[in-house]
Amino acid sequence: MKKIGTLPTISLNYKSLGILVLFVVFSNFVTYQFSNPTITNNTNLKLSDNKSNSNFYLMDEAQSYVYDAIAFEKKVKSVARNLNIAPEWLMAIMHAESRFDASAVNKKGGGTAGLIQFNAATTENMGVSLEKFRNLNHLQQLEYVERYFASIQNSYRPFQSVTDTYIAILYPEALSEDYCYTLYSDPETGYVTHSGLDEDKDGRITLQDVDRFLKRIYPTACASQKPTPTVFRTMLGF
Repeated sequence: MKKIGTLPTISLNYKSLGILVLFVVFSNFVTYQFSNPTITNNTNLKLSDNKSNSNFYLMDEAQSYVYDAIAFEKKVKSVARNLNIAPEWLMAIMHAESRFDASAVNKKGGGTAGLIQFNAATTENMGVSLEKFRNLNHLQQLEYVERYFASIQNSYRPFQSVTDTYIAILYPEALSEDYCYTLYSDPETGYVTHSGLDEDKDGRITLQDVDRFLKRIYPTACASQKPTPTVFRTMLGF
């Protein structure tokens, strides 16, 4: 009688068994790698992800100091939008003041530090020491930059140009003055610290000097217009 349900006998030698084991191990390895792409070449992925490939103004300069350029660009645009200014204005003044080095200090002994060179009194008014502020990263400093500019606009007037934005750092009171107004005169400390702004070299730094300086060094930022408020933003007041 023929037996029903019996299984065929499979004969494996050690060589075949070894090949089978290697095949299983290799298959599992390939499956794991493709299902977890962040595990492989993690360093390279982080480095490439941190670089911005956009043509955003002066970002090529910023990437020398900014670790996460993509996050930085996004934050700059967000701050500019909240302040209702052109992001190019913000980029220009950060480049002028610190070359995007968040830990920069004034080499002429002005007692200022950070992306837009705050002094100790300014940072302390916002609840942080100048030394602690200097050690904050770019994104953290931009939070304070936004707070500072918002307070200046509330105290004086909205910024209409990159010159206004820069004056808000140098000498906020001058926002209420005309272009002939003198900010600093030689030999005042302020003049020595900012002597590079004296475009006509007459021993005085006027608002017109600052405007000429910015137009010469940052023509793209000067040509950039502030955003046009939408009906939605106007109604809600932001």
